Amino acid sequence: FMSSGISNGQMLKCWSKGSENLQMQFCMTFSLDYTVYNFQIAFNERRWFLQKRYSQFDKLDQTLNEKFPDMMMSVQKLPPKKPFGSLDASLIAMRQKSLDAYLQALLMRPVLARCEHVREFLEMPLDVQKIEIEERRHVAAAQQAVR
Repeated sequence: FMSSGISNGQMLKCWSKGSENLQMQFCMTFSLDYTVYNFQIAFNERRWFLQKRYSQFDKLDQTLNEKFPDMMMSVQKLPPKKPFGSLDASLIAMRQKSLDAYLQALLMRPVLARCEHVREFLEMPLDVQKIEIEERRHVAAAQQAVR
């Protein structure tokens, strides 16, 4: 469990909710087994459920490392990719903990928590985005008034 200030007093929280092994069917002859990792996200009283594959975390990580290289140096690294044996229970458990710590590390850093890539990844509902944008406007106006 973790919390992060997105803006003045508004908090983003994240809880790991385990994982599921799923199967994607292609045509009639080929299927792909994969794991999704489940998280619950909350912004104040608003909650939503998130389901992501490891590859989606990896893609986000690559993007954030390109855009925020200095800040990402202090964020927990993702576990290495493993093309085979990725349905192994111990690997899944280790990844779940690591992905949870990674997500928490992102949300503890306001610049990262506010960036569009993280917001898209979190599938932040529109009503939450509007509240967050409005909060930022108030903070910016207050800072202007002080100057």
